[in-house]
Amino acid sequence: MSTLFHTMPEGGQTASSAGELAERIAALRAEPSSGDARELAALTEQLRRRVPPASTPLSPLLAAARLAVPFDFSVPPSHRSAGGQWVTAAKRAFVLGLRPLHVELLKPQAAFNQRVLRVLERLEARRDQGTREDLTDWVREQLDARGSAKGREPRSFAPVDLAWKLAWRAWRKAMRPVLEPLLARQAEWNALMRETLLSVAAVPGAGTPAPLEATHRVARLVSLASPWERPGLPRGVRASAPLWREVLRRQSRFNGEAVVALAAILGVRTPPPPVPALEDFHHWCTLREAADITAARESVARLPRRPRLSLLVATAGACPSHLRECLASVEAQLYPEWELVLVGPEDGPALPEPWGSSRRQPRIRRVTLSGPTDLARALRVGLQAASGDFVGVLGAEDTLAPHALAEVARVLGADPGLDVVYADEDRLDTRGRRTHPFFKPDWSPDLLRSVDYLGRGVMVRRALVESVGGFREGFPGAEEYDLFLRVSEASERIGHVPHLLYHRRTGVTGQVSQEGRRALAEHLARRGEDAEVTVPGPGRYRVRYAVRGTPKVSIIVPFKDRPDLLKTLTDTLLTRTTYPHYELVLVSNNSVRPETFALLDTLDDPRVVKRTWDFPFNYPAINNWAAGQATGELLLFLNNDMEVVDPGWLTELVSHAQRPEVGAVGAKLLFPEGTVQHAGIVVGMTGMAGHPFWRLPDGPIVTPFGHTEWVRNWLSVTSACVMIRRPLFDALGGFDERFLLCGSDVDLGLRLHTRGLRVVCTPFARVVHHESASRRTDAIPEPDYWRSFTSYRPWLLKGDPYYNPNLTLLSGDCDLRRHPEDGEALAVRTLAHEVPSARRPPA
Repeated sequence: MSTLFHTMPEGGQTASSAGELAERIAALRAEPSSGDARELAALTEQLRRRVPPASTPLSPLLAAARLAVPFDFSVPPSHRSAGGQWVTAAKRAFVLGLRPLHVELLKPQAAFNQRVLRVLERLEARRDQGTREDLTDWVREQLDARGSAKGREPRSFAPVDLAWKLAWRAWRKAMRPVLEPLLARQAEWNALMRETLLSVAAVPGAGTPAPLEATHRVARLVSLASPWERPGLPRGVRASAPLWREVLRRQSRFNGEAVVALAAILGVRTPPPPVPALEDFHHWCTLREAADITAARESVARLPRRPRLSLLVATAGACPSHLRECLASVEAQLYPEWELVLVGPEDGPALPEPWGSSRRQPRIRRVTLSGPTDLARALRVGLQAASGDFVGVLGAEDTLAPHALAEVARVLGADPGLDVVYADEDRLDTRGRRTHPFFKPDWSPDLLRSVDYLGRGVMVRRALVESVGGFREGFPGAEEYDLFLRVSEASERIGHVPHLLYHRRTGVTGQVSQEGRRALAEHLARRGEDAEVTVPGPGRYRVRYAVRGTPKVSIIVPFKDRPDLLKTLTDTLLTRTTYPHYELVLVSNNSVRPETFALLDTLDDPRVVKRTWDFPFNYPAINNWAAGQATGELLLFLNNDMEVVDPGWLTELVSHAQRPEVGAVGAKLLFPEGTVQHAGIVVGMTGMAGHPFWRLPDGPIVTPFGHTEWVRNWLSVTSACVMIRRPLFDALGGFDERFLLCGSDVDLGLRLHTRGLRVVCTPFARVVHHESASRRTDAIPEPDYWRSFTSYRPWLLKGDPYYNPNLTLLSGDCDLRRHPEDGEALAVRTLAHEVPSARRPPA
């Protein structure tokens, strides 16, 4: 069963007291009494009035309704760093200065949009009511006045408006070479939407599109949604496309939301979203970093103590101009208590001016080397020369943000017991422009065993570095990774500054090598862990933990009918799984179809155990009961809509579940088309909890949060596929049966986290999940929303430690965060406006 999550739009804000009010309502709902009914109603109404609705509603149909008038123009500011204000001014002059003409142009389209909305609403109601009414004639009547993207003759002109009428005609004639090719794509979208709606209007199953045809139509509608993206536009049209994009921005968004609503009615998926492009990354930085620098400057003035921070720089082979930028970035630091130790060959070039020998700078020390100048030796010598409380490595061609050391000092001031502090980073391209940000989670030990995600600019307590042996030779290119692994054995007091403080010019975070593989293997050996380390592909290591013995796994699968899904699961699981010792516990919950029982009769494999639980549906209760019937040492809770594709999937899960520090382990779940359905859960994402990387391509894609090919730690994983040790599951009391359908899996993960146990998701156990990518909030029992809020609230406000506060909570694509709301604000808005009981007019 899947986790409670959905797409929550942006807009609005909530006061912190709104969370307390929601908490009170949740408590009343959890233990209702006749005397509480009036108070509950009053508090619920108070919450609705206190929390404004989102500017974009949760439902795609409601979102489309708000966008149906395409000429409610607004032009957002340009994200260009140079000349952006002039670009914005030009667009606004075109869009708003010619607004009357654009309105007349789009009035027919607005009328068609309204007709489409009426039809979608009726079809959605038919789906929800489960009726088989043929709506073909009614839909045809609604859509008879076909939408057109072409402008019409204005009809409401008074005689005094003759000049305006003539101007309209002249403008339309002059613009025809641009308008006709530009709007042909919208006209094609209109025609295909009309055709599809008519086909959907037939009696379900008797003329409606088959799933494959419906998927193709939806994909085609998505491809047509942006009118200005028509291939082969004339050069003159392409030149003015940025202006027309603003005119048609709302229409394009309407098209997209209408298609999502149509796909939900058809029960098919829209094409996967694109990987975040980050075209406005520079603008995004500009908007945030000025305030960050100001806050850092103020925090430095208030620091009760100022630890000295030493930076080690190996200068051999550095480009002089890049080294000059590096040194300048250190001297520009807001925090004054720093020391720069430059280590280079004795016959190397002089430092670039103004840092030559004639310049006296007491905080900069230069140490020369005779003989070999490899990085490990240079860093060892630099460490011996450093006098700071903390030391870190700065690449000779890299730079620091001006508030980098101030942020480190601030974190150390707030938590003096920290031994390691690391920050987020980005890259400098050949022209010195910042690109490819990498926003990191808080301390994630399993992620460090997949990749050196800590990167550069990591400040480590000098005494700790010395106690673990400093920088070792024999690991060229992995000197720092080797050190971080040894440091993590001695201390897990590791802090994270979620700001882009380090700008890397050479190399990338996530480089792997045989030397790094060897450092990781030695790390595991020192810890007494029986494991093999391999390099399965670029940018990642794989740790194969040895399975101790062959513990029995009880695979628990609740189901209600759907023999087609059950057959796919049992066929693939029983024939493809190589792990030898398991039982498959199939738990029927109120199944009634003869085909289901016929299938069960054919399952005579001795590993299959058939059980029946014919009580009202409660997902946690079914699983808890089945766990009591199971005989395995390890419990694997699995959905019935799964398809096993990796023979070693169960072995991989067992190998992690046996680790004493791990509480639960989940698999990477893929949609049939190969996109990601689950690779972990983020609390606070999309309102309550959501899936990062959702529907992005599988594999080592580039996002600001990395990709799904790394083993990661999370607060929780979905119970659609989660393994846990039986004694631990029993000690926790199983799943919380106060949940009905969604949320008990996240709650279980949070309880494990509170006990100090890790939750792991491994990409080396892949399972195909035949779950619909279209989610409906009205399918989730309302009590699950309120119970989830109570369970998740401590993390909703402070943020999920395994995500990053610079990344969006509004969707699962790991894009940059452009909204002010935290997880609690989004969750409270969901409770106030999106749960079933809130979908009524205010009193």
